[in-house]
Amino acid sequence: MVTRPVRRGPLALLPLVAAVVPASGPAHADVSVDLPAVAEVAVPAGEFTRGSPSPSRLDVGPPHRVRLRAFHIDATLVTRGDFARFVASTGFVTTAEKLGFGMVAWDGLADWEWRAVDGASWRNPIPPGTPGGDAFLREDAPVVLVSHEDASAYCHAAHKRLPTEAEWEYAMRAGGTSRFPWGDSPETDDGSYRLNFFQGTSHRKNLALDGYLYVSPVRVFAPNAWGIYDPVGNVWQWTADRYAEDTYARAAAMGTVVDPRGPSSGDRYVLRGGSWWCGVCTCEGYGLVYRGKADAKAPFNNNGFRCARD
Repeated sequence: MVTRPVRRGPLALLPLVAAVVPASGPAHADVSVDLPAVAEVAVPAGEFTRGSPSPSRLDVGPPHRVRLRAFHIDATLVTRGDFARFVASTGFVTTAEKLGFGMVAWDGLADWEWRAVDGASWRNPIPPGTPGGDAFLREDAPVVLVSHEDASAYCHAAHKRLPTEAEWEYAMRAGGTSRFPWGDSPETDDGSYRLNFFQGTSHRKNLALDGYLYVSPVRVFAPNAWGIYDPVGNVWQWTADRYAEDTYARAAAMGTVVDPRGPSSGDRYVLRGGSWWCGVCTCEGYGLVYRGKADAKAPFNNNGFRCARD
């Protein structure tokens, strides 16, 4: 694999590749197949408060009430095995495969550094021989290096859709009001970790105190109160909503918003939850507050997704 260094800001600020992807075919595969059933959680209708009262970023405030109808969401992230079966059934070709490269990070790079790696895709998410890189190749690892278009295509083929940003947060919170579904610390009272994220003073060295250098299997950590695994950490999760900095401000001006959707136009989409590459040394995006964003055609090896349905 050939790598080309790319030193930029956080994943959330990288609308990298839209201009170089061939504009051919629909945004999703025009297929519908019977994929193996995955466990779902029935999420009840209800309300929650979205947004921080003292936001460190303009796009995560002000707080406002959101009311949602009932829906279903996958209990786990879509795995590499799930995605392989989808590709085998449909012949789907991902964005990274069309591009001929993917955006890849690994332990030892500088903070905010990414590499454009020729040949990287969901099949090969990290250069062969990278110590610990086999974690990406497990059948029960979350699939990565999938763009928003790839994730949408998978959900469409499974007779589902991506969750809206509001649905995602409501389901992951499971009735909680803190930074994480269980409280304000990534650790439990006994010092053990409840999510997969980056521990270290810089990306030069992941201390892996949570037990994982890269991605973790999708059922390793305990689920939230509603039975949803990896509500935060492991990989960023694509949502159906386009990104705008003033989404929360507009919603707050309306009072309680019902089943909100993102803007009707724009190239970037919202990702939530943070990933194995997020730590205090960089974006601190792991948790239930930070809003990530990336171009619809951007494939990174810390992006994944789960599906939802009505």
